[in-house]
Amino acid sequence: MASLRHRAPLPLPPARGAIVVDGANVIASSRAQPLQRLELVMAWAAAWRPDLPVMVFIDHNTARRCRPEVQDVLRARCADVTPGRPRYAVVPRDEFADEHVLRFAAAHRGLVVSNDRYMDWDDQRADAVLVQFRLADGALQVADEAVWFKPSGGAQWVAMADLQQQRPEA
Repeated sequence: MASLRHRAPLPLPPARGAIVVDGANVIASSRAQPLQRLELVMAWAAAWRPDLPVMVFIDHNTARRCRPEVQDVLRARCADVTPGRPRYAVVPRDEFADEHVLRFAAAHRGLVVSNDRYMDWDDQRADAVLVQFRLADGALQVADEAVWFKPSGGAQWVAMADLQQQRPEA
């Protein structure tokens, strides 16, 4: 009888310390209802890990393509620094939101919410944990697994339930 080999469990990425939303990616998934799309992601973040701060990045061009009343709301959200509320930032013209998203995620061990795989940012995405989503019929569906772009190279799928249970060390 052949012996059974037990494989050691795969390592988990370090505990997440924030949720970083690629707001431009969320908005770009459709031209309709950008604020509602962002609100769906905010509601998910608050339910998934209410203890984590949320940061939303939107590139300048995406913000400018929104209707004027939506631009006004985005401006107000950028100015609102009330503790406990999601923070918003519109990335300056001629800068890529991707770079800001990845830099903030690295500094704060952020879980990145985006459908972008950041292939153009291979060095900056090292150690990033990315969860993808689907927006359909007014609902947000988040993938059951996130992808961890390991610092040593390569990627590993990680169950969202495992990430949700992780708490930063005190």
